[in-house]
Amino acid sequence: APVNDQIGPAITISGVANLGTSTSSPTGRDLDLYEITDSITNERGLHSLKFGADFLYNRVNITFPGALQGAYTFSSLANLEAGRYVTFQQAFGEPSQFQSNPNVGFFAQDEWRVRPDLTINFGLRYDLQFLPDPINTDADNIAPRLGVAYAPGDHRTVIRASYGIYYERIPLRATSNALQRDGTKYKVASFSFGQAGAPVFAGVAQSFPQGFLPSITTIDPEIEDAYAQQASLQIERELSSNTSLAVGYLHTRGLHLILSRNVNVPRFPASAGVPNLGRPNPNFANIGRFESSGDSYYNGMTISLNRRFTGWAGARVSYTFAKAIDNAGNAFFFTPQDNSNLRDDRGRSDNDQRHRLTLSGNFAVPESKSDSVWGRTVDGFQFSYIFSYGSALPFNILTGTDRNFDTSVNDRPVGVGRNTGKGFDFASLDMRV
Repeated sequence: APVNDQIGPAITISGVANLGTSTSSPTGRDLDLYEITDSITNERGLHSLKFGADFLYNRVNITFPGALQGAYTFSSLANLEAGRYVTFQQAFGEPSQFQSNPNVGFFAQDEWRVRPDLTINFGLRYDLQFLPDPINTDADNIAPRLGVAYAPGDHRTVIRASYGIYYERIPLRATSNALQRDGTKYKVASFSFGQAGAPVFAGVAQSFPQGFLPSITTIDPEIEDAYAQQASLQIERELSSNTSLAVGYLHTRGLHLILSRNVNVPRFPASAGVPNLGRPNPNFANIGRFESSGDSYYNGMTISLNRRFTGWAGARVSYTFAKAIDNAGNAFFFTPQDNSNLRDDRGRSDNDQRHRLTLSGNFAVPESKSDSVWGRTVDGFQFSYIFSYGSALPFNILTGTDRNFDTSVNDRPVGVGRNTGKGFDFASLDMRV
């Protein structure tokens, strides 16, 4: 992904716009990937046994220059016109990082047809991801799975239930950032407006300022792989030979979600005149640490009516009523408002949508097998449609200023929770002939 502006700098006007170059681009990956995988299935009576193993090896060089061209943050358009910024950041050093990443996984499962109307699936999976020093291997990624399908009586009703644990690998972008930006070959200088050595907008520094304390990125050596506990229950009823109605419930609990937290937050504002703003570690400015301290909850109910395509028409309508809560937003490596209080960021998830309705289907002209002009003209025509409606998504209400003096401009007004703003409903209709 090439750079969008060769000169820069990056300009963020809080709540208004982003201008100039982008600090999230360019990014580049030069990746060699080797994989060996195999599985064996063995049918034994009422059991279908399956075993497998997977070996995956990455050799990847990730390029992420970040704020090499400088990045200004303003609280308003008026302050932009006056050149009065909230923060200025500039990076210096090597923009890329190489790493190797072996992964192994094993699984075993059994599909047991207990009787014609009852099937039970159960299995176990185990995964290991080996990461570079100083990251220790998370070796307890044991993931059980269980599923049941039961069709009692006339077999026109099917009850399905399942439970499983699903692990995710730690993103290599997080490990690359931590290895690249540990302060030895890549440094970030952060300035506030009026600070000694701070550039005049829109200038940038030519080299890392002498005697300046760098901001660095680290990773928790005991970081754990994120995982989800997922449980579901569905009842489906056949209403006719080509129509069915289903009602389902899904619960997902996400644990050890990856986020970025500043573990070297200033304890005093710049006006206090305290060396290094009283940070716990006096040798550095900000220390952003990737850690697995986020979590999430999702509960959703879905009702769907499905008419399989037969003859000339088919349709499906589904409605979902759901709620999602977390303390780590969907933005790449979310940073909390208060780095010492993750509970303060617990709120509606970025993708929390209470209502969603989808209607889709198609109509087809029945084949007439007529040699008439009309028959040859209309035969084979089909009309398809998809209608979607979603209720309003939330958004985070920000002040545009660094209210708590932690050098991050992501603060909310006092007493306002995360994602308490409400956006707009959305609807779309797509058609095809």
